[in-house]
Amino acid sequence: MNKKLFTLLSVLALVSMMLAACGTAQPKTLKIYLLDYTPDTIAWLKSDINPAFEKAHPGVTVEITEGSWSGWDTTFAGFFAAGEGPDIINLGSEMNTLYGQNLADMDPYLGSGAWSEISNFGPALENAKYEGKLRGLPIFTAPRYVFCRSDLATGALPPKSFADWISFTKANTVIDPATNSLTQQALHPVDAATMADWQWWLLVFYSLGGQLYKADGSPNFDSPEALATTQFLLDLRQATYGPASDAVGALPAGQGSVIDVDDATGKNNGVICLAHSGWAAPAFDRPVWENISIEPFYGDPANFPNSKPVVLAFNDWLAVADYSPNKELAADWLKLAFSKEGNNKWNETMGLIPARNDSQYGYVTESPQLQREAELAAEYGVGFAGIKEAAKLSTIMQDALGKLVTEELTPEEVNQTIQEQYSAALAE
Repeated sequence: MNKKLFTLLSVLALVSMMLAACGTAQPKTLKIYLLDYTPDTIAWLKSDINPAFEKAHPGVTVEITEGSWSGWDTTFAGFFAAGEGPDIINLGSEMNTLYGQNLADMDPYLGSGAWSEISNFGPALENAKYEGKLRGLPIFTAPRYVFCRSDLATGALPPKSFADWISFTKANTVIDPATNSLTQQALHPVDAATMADWQWWLLVFYSLGGQLYKADGSPNFDSPEALATTQFLLDLRQATYGPASDAVGALPAGQGSVIDVDDATGKNNGVICLAHSGWAAPAFDRPVWENISIEPFYGDPANFPNSKPVVLAFNDWLAVADYSPNKELAADWLKLAFSKEGNNKWNETMGLIPARNDSQYGYVTESPQLQREAELAAEYGVGFAGIKEAAKLSTIMQDALGKLVTEELTPEEVNQTIQEQYSAALAE
């Protein structure tokens, strides 16, 4: 009898333990891999967002890894090849098509039927979709503008045709004969040393009304707009540095933005116009802003009637990996971090424009510069999404454009090379 009683009590104890285990949340870690942040961003996430999330989800810990845009393709490829890694991954604007098949369909958690606040996101939301399905949420809008110093320029600002840009560049380029290097540069695009960065090429190309793909989906680098773009990049570089055989040296590096004043020397850093995002411009409280205008790039309407003012908009975003076992938790964290107040605060830490329309208040409206940038983005923004095999295209273009700069290839040969190699890459 005692033996039977002992057995019964043992069974009851085991059942009790099982029931207790079922009623207790199992410890989980939600892993987030970030690239778009400042120290202030990380401090805010750790002091406000993560504690609130963990309190609402007992047993869940949030782990943030601060990554780098250097070598991003190798890092991300490793996650997806292994089928494990961060639940939430910080991706660039063009990466929805590159990694879309490896990302979770988040419509059940973030779509209009699941989260009413999704309607507050602007055009940047398209960057967070693949095959029409949400894969995450966009953080910001960071377009490329043309910032110009009116107090330094000779001639009208900003130039509004290719011919005007070349004339402006020749009139405003200053070379120190003693060092055979620039002391003043008319235009500083994304990569001032080469003036042939592939993203700068895309901005100019889109301003002519160019389309990256033909109706059949094949590349469009053999179009008149593409050839004119490549020729313009070469003409502009030669107007700045001279021919490759006798190129002058680049501007010496200064402190702060290239269109600002170096506080250490009291001298201008030497650039009149900067074609870049707000990240490269001076801090908004700098006195130099009294003389800086913010404009789109205007294309070449005299030769291309479909030209239009363009700011090439980058909309980096947070995506949920399809391998993640924590998709619903990931959605809950995104909803918290991308609330109206959250999206505003995240972007305030970086000085960028929130992706949510209703988050564009406070520091945005209080800053004349950000207000102007937001207006231009809304009116002239062209997205960076939808580029097929973006990593391969950037490699192909940079290699070919590098040979344009050294004049190993003519503009026609550069475009032919890109067309052939990119077509082959897409066929693979």
